Amino acid sequence: MEQPTNKNTLQDKDILDLLDTAPKEGFRLLFDTYYMRLCLYAVQLTDSFELAEDTVQDFFADLWEKKYYKGIRQNLRQYLYFSVRNSALSALQKNRMVSMEEIANSEFLPPEDLIEEEEMEERRKRLAREMQKLSHQEQEAIKIVIMENKRYKEAAEELHISINTLKTYLSRGLKHLRREYKLTCFLILLSLSATICQLAA
Repeated sequence: MEQPTNKNTLQDKDILDLLDTAPKEGFRLLFDTYYMRLCLYAVQLTDSFELAEDTVQDFFADLWEKKYYKGIRQNLRQYLYFSVRNSALSALQKNRMVSMEEIANSEFLPPEDLIEEEEMEERRKRLAREMQKLSHQEQEAIKIVIMENKRYKEAAEELHISINTLKTYLSRGLKHLRREYKLTCFLILLSLSATICQLAA
């Protein structure tokens, strides 16, 4: 698979360089860059935002505590998505939600690689329409946590709700978008402009 030559590739190089020279800073940048992306990817496989988060959090914990990051030299995105995919499928198998045959037959491709550039604008418009079908609370949860990349505590305080309530709105909204909008479009959420946020409000 050819590595995309774009800003993601350059950022990945910065992350890998930092992991070599300043591991804590590199890991923080890695986490901040990929945590929500990987959660959105994992929710496609698990159909549960809670299980997706647990899977990604466990993955990052192992990556740091067992120093697996030292073995990554290239193809960072592919490594991350492949690892989370395997972790998610293992969790599903452990909970008897998928069979070994389904795991063996499952395909792997980082979600961003599935989106052609020329299709992006139309997909953004469609996603904006789907966002309008969500409740106001679900829209706000997705906008603040995913589009603005704010932490749960900060987002909950801004919306004057508890963290658990925020997670409920977020999970419900993402489930609707997953059902109506399928796998490949989720990560468009992370690159939407303020215009899309306004359309969804």
